[in-house]
Amino acid sequence: MSDGYFVLPMRLILPAEQRERLERLCRGRQQEISDVVSEIVSAYIEELPDDQLADPRPEVQGPSVAEQIRQHERELRRLRMRQTQLGAAAPAWLANYVADIERELEILRDPLGGEA
Repeated sequence: MSDGYFVLPMRLILPAEQRERLERLCRGRQQEISDVVSEIVSAYIEELPDDQLADPRPEVQGPSVAEQIRQHERELRRLRMRQTQLGAAAPAWLANYVADIERELEILRDPLGGEA
């Protein structure tokens, strides 16, 4: 079963009798232990009733648009202060970075009607 979704590195602890049966099963099927165990676990999980499972984890949400705007504004204030401190000695990339953040802010504010 090399087309699995993810790999779980783990130790499987079995009594000697079950280990021997598992080895015989693998030899009989001419399959690797990892493939046979994956099939066993998959079949077991598929047959479990839903009431034995925990609720699904909520989808992880990124920062809200308002929070992204606040983060960009903080970064912009910090960069402008640095730009002012450096004056004419400020590197060109700093001006470009400030312009990029200003553009990002415009994009983020647009759906909010230009307000944070």
